[in-house]
Amino acid sequence: MKRMTSYACQGCALVVALAVLPGCGWFGKKDAAKDVKGSGSEQTLCSIDNKPVIKESDFNNSLNQMLQANPYFRGAGADSLPMQIKRRFFDELVKQELIIAEADKTNIEKDPEFQKSLEEMVKLVKRSLKVQFFEKKVFEGIKVSDSDSKKYFEENKERYMKAAGGVLVAGASFANDADAQAFMHSTKTSVDEFEKLAKANKKATFKDFGRVSKGAQGMGFGMTPAPVKEAALAMHKLPGVEKVKVGKEIWVIKAWDKKDSVYYEYSEIKPQLEMVIKNNQARDVLEKLLKDLREKFKVVVNEDFFKDATKPAEGDVKVEAKAAQPAATTAVA
Repeated sequence: MKRMTSYACQGCALVVALAVLPGCGWFGKKDAAKDVKGSGSEQTLCSIDNKPVIKESDFNNSLNQMLQANPYFRGAGADSLPMQIKRRFFDELVKQELIIAEADKTNIEKDPEFQKSLEEMVKLVKRSLKVQFFEKKVFEGIKVSDSDSKKYFEENKERYMKAAGGVLVAGASFANDADAQAFMHSTKTSVDEFEKLAKANKKATFKDFGRVSKGAQGMGFGMTPAPVKEAALAMHKLPGVEKVKVGKEIWVIKAWDKKDSVYYEYSEIKPQLEMVIKNNQARDVLEKLLKDLREKFKVVVNEDFFKDATKPAEGDVKVEAKAAQPAATTAVA
């Protein structure tokens, strides 16, 4: 739910714009009609001048279209959103309905510019729907077996981590090896005082790298240099102190509190895995189909249109270069 909550911070105008326009893809799309109650139990959510303008089905369909049009939420349903976000979305729809009511009252549809824009929009919508239905047919024709999803999971398990393991790392950088060596010697017998000693040392610059693991950089106060990470993860006795060279700097690092990474079980993310595989396979099928379509239809591209007119042609460059040499100029002539 954290992802949904963060989305609430974005501008509602964008949300409504996405809701009005057709979705840009069908991969993982749910049937919006399945999320709507039957007409017998449908409620009117908003009326203007005693005329129902937003019914429950209208609201849910608009909300689902917005979710499916945004890759961030693709595959989610209206029921997964908190009520406060739904209300914000609804309030924007009400604003739209007020504008539409005024536009209808002033007969804006008779405006010549409106008519022209409408014709252009209809063309765009038709094009979009043709592409969407083509992709939808491809996507729905792909079936993912349990063996395929299990194989994908085993090959990509590192991607599906619940909590990163690794070790906590802090370090002190020095300009020369002698100062680093002296500091490391002082901390060998008092590892627990590492941070205090590093901050008190005027020749050192202290840095907390946070928890460092194989698949992630430290997230304390900056990224962890590769040599520091490798040295910390290679320590067998923890807590421990090591000296590491990073470019021109000499680091003395402390590593402690080792933890193993925690991964999702296959059963926990099976639907997501199937969706990833299905999307990947659909992409490959589409690429093959497009290749076949290029052979089926005669495709002519005006490559001259894409040439940069501000740059001289390659032949012109050669002529100009030769013009500076008398013998070459004669040859060109």
